[in-house]
Formats: sequence, C-alpha cells, structure tokens
Amino acid sequence: MNKEPQVSSVKPYLEWEEGQPVSPQFGILSELTGTWVNWKDGPKGLHTTCMPSPGTSSETIFGVFHFKSQEYTEELKFTQVNEPVRNRGGSNEQFNAALKYETAIIDNKGTLQHFENGMYLWLGDNQMPWQADGPYQNPPTMFKHTSTDDSVRDDDGEPVIGSGELGPQFVPPHSISRSGVIPHGTTIHITGNITETQHIKEPFTEMKPPHIADLWEQQYLAISPTMGINPERDLTPGSLEKPDWTYVPREDLVDSDMQPPAHRGVNSARAYFQRIFNYNDFGAKFPYTVQPNLKLSEANEGLKFRKYAKIELDSQHETGVQGGTVNNVMIHRYCRVARMRHRMWLEEIELDEKDHNGKNKVIQQLQYEQIVDFEFMFGASGETTLWPHIQVNTLRRLEDIPEDKRLPPIKVDEQSDKTPVLKASSQFNKMNHSKD
Repeated sequence: MNKEPQVSSVKPYLEWEEGQPVSPQFGILSELTGTWVNWKDGPKGLHTTCMPSPGTSSETIFGVFHFKSQEYTEELKFTQVNEPVRNRGGSNEQFNAALKYETAIIDNKGTLQHFENGMYLWLGDNQMPWQADGPYQNPPTMFKHTSTDDSVRDDDGEPVIGSGELGPQFVPPHSISRSGVIPHGTTIHITGNITETQHIKEPFTEMKPPHIADLWEQQYLAISPTMGINPERDLTPGSLEKPDWTYVPREDLVDSDMQPPAHRGVNSARAYFQRIFNYNDFGAKFPYTVQPNLKLSEANEGLKFRKYAKIELDSQHETGVQGGTVNNVMIHRYCRVARMRHRMWLEEIELDEKDHNGKNKVIQQLQYEQIVDFEFMFGASGETTLWPHIQVNTLRRLEDIPEDKRLPPIKVDEQSDKTPVLKASSQFNKMNHSKD
C-alpha cells in the first residue's frame, strides 16, 4: 500500500482580489452574439402544439384536444452584457456573464405568433481539479475568498470565524443557464452543459453532421405515451411512409387484434391522435407533425461540416438542484407547463461559394429543438395527459446571408414604435460588483 500522502483533487481557485475580474467570461456563449434569421429558400422553423378543445376543462375525461402545427420564420438576437455579475458565496466568488436574448416569430402570412426575452448565463467551468490554463478560465469565473483581518472586523466575525479561514470550494454542476419570460404566462429556468463537440482533424477528413435523433425516437415525438401511442405498433420502423391505418375512417380504427372492444373505433388510441398524422395546414404535415426534428436533419443534408458543439438544457435533472417552470394561475390550472428541454447545435459549415480571398466561405449555423411539456386532461388510465409542444428551427447569422436572400425584418408592434417616450438623461452606471 502506498503510504505517501495523496494529492487532493479539490484544488482551490485563485484568491479574489479587488477589481478582478475586469471583464466577463462568456465561454461558448460568445459564439451566439449577434442576430440569427431564416432566409429565402432556406429551411423554416416548425412547431407542434396541443391545446384544450373549446368547451372542455381540465377535468374532462377522455381528454379532447385541439392540434395545431405551422411553419414559421424567426429573428433571434443575442446581446452581450460586458460587465461580470458577482455572486458572493463566502468562501467562493462566482462571476456570471449575461447574454440577453430576444426572439420574434411570424407565420407564413407574416402574422406575429410568438415573442420572448430572457438571458443566457455562463456560470463557469464545472471541472475539478481547477486548472489556470483551462479553456474557460481566462478571465476566471470562480475565485476563493479567504477571511481577512478586515472582513472579520467589519462583519463582526468573532467568535465564529478568524482571519485566514477558507471553507469548501464550490464546483458549479452546470456551465449554462437560461431564464426566459413567455407572454402566455410562464417563466422558465433551465440549466445544463456542453454535451458534445466535434471538429475536423488534420489532415482533413470528411465530418458527419450532428446526429439529431433516430427515426421515431419516442422522446422527440409530438405524441407522448400518455396519449396511447405505441411506436412499434403505430409507426412503420425505418420508413417515412404514413402507416396504412391513418387512411382508415376514424370510426373503423382498431388499435390491435388483442385489444378489447373499448379500444376500437372512436374509442381507440389511434382515433385519438390520427389527426396529427393527417394534419396538412400552415405548411406543416407528416412526418414533421409527428417528429419535428426531422426538419433539422433534412436541413443538414449535403452540407460540409467543419465543427459543432451541442448544448443541452433542462428544467429537470436526475439529481441535485433543479430548474423550474412557473405559471400564471390560468396556465397552471388549464394547461400547465410542467417541463422544458432545450437542445442547441452551434455549427460551422463550409459553403461551395468563394469568399474575397478565393477560398470556400465558412459560416456559422444555429439549430435548436425545444420541447415544452403541457399537462391537461385525464387519460384513459386516470393519469394527467402529457402533451409535447415542440419547436425546431435552423438559423444563420444575418451578415452571412446575401442581400437578395434576406427576409424582411420582423417587427413587434410596441408602444415605443408609435408613441414618443420621454426619457431621462442618458448615463452609464457600472454594476460595482467588485468592491467589498
């Protein structure tokens, strides 16, 4: 047995000093700064939404729902706040970086469908032992803060603590958080990390696009198991063809030969969600109404990828501190938002067109999928039914889109657009988080 003392893997951070850090660390979020849009002849976004049907209530059994899906175009803007935000934790100091976002979405007719704002925060490198030369530690985001003669005196520390004391070092479990305000009446807070990165190797080898999902992978479908779907029974494995049963009149549907009479006709599960397969309106139709992220995979066909990074955020985690969704009273009672999952791919692709240096142009692409779980109505089992509300889109930076391919800007009609607003004299106030 080795009797030599073991080196601790919990290496303290740098000691915090007045005035440090002078600027925030954005990590991978720095690659988001700017405006991202759809473009002419490019892929469009798509959403699927289940809502309570008129005349129903949360106590209705069996749940009657209204289904809507449509294509959309979007303008998604990220703005860096170039001041670090200090969180004091006693023995630890955490300095967040804030990236404001705002999005506006219109349908194919130009009608505003959604707007939202919020923040992404870079919370720091969540690795231990901490390394000064780590990829996300210049400037540092985490510091240790040892008690001093001054802090003990100023904070009346005696007899609890003396000078030179230092408690445990906090290791952030997540590098990224997102908080957002949705005007329907929901506030979300989701947290997570970079979960995958890929880049081309030298000498150059062709790189596969990111894997979005398997065909008919249950967790990404617009139909949840609580609605009675059985992918093995109700979908055609490996095929994008609509199943034969979707062409059968609703009153003649049968879930399977093994099911009792109650699972036949209009009482069958297939009759319950048949309309999602047969939906064809607002530019949305099968198979995207069943698995929306197929649009993301389709948009990547034929593209030359140089690198990508995947970010995954969730309001629920298996262990530890959770995120959350908070709803206004009506939303909570009649269409509760119970969970939100968000996947984002930051991609670098090489185009066939040449840049001003005669080389193939390299641009960035942003793809996302977000799944919001609604809960309303009771299912046949007596449990509350879960209804996935899914959004997917493929965007590129506005400056990377040629003038003749740009869509008109999206404008949200706000009071300040039409009515002059009296403003106080402009001034810039530093956040002053660094001083004791």
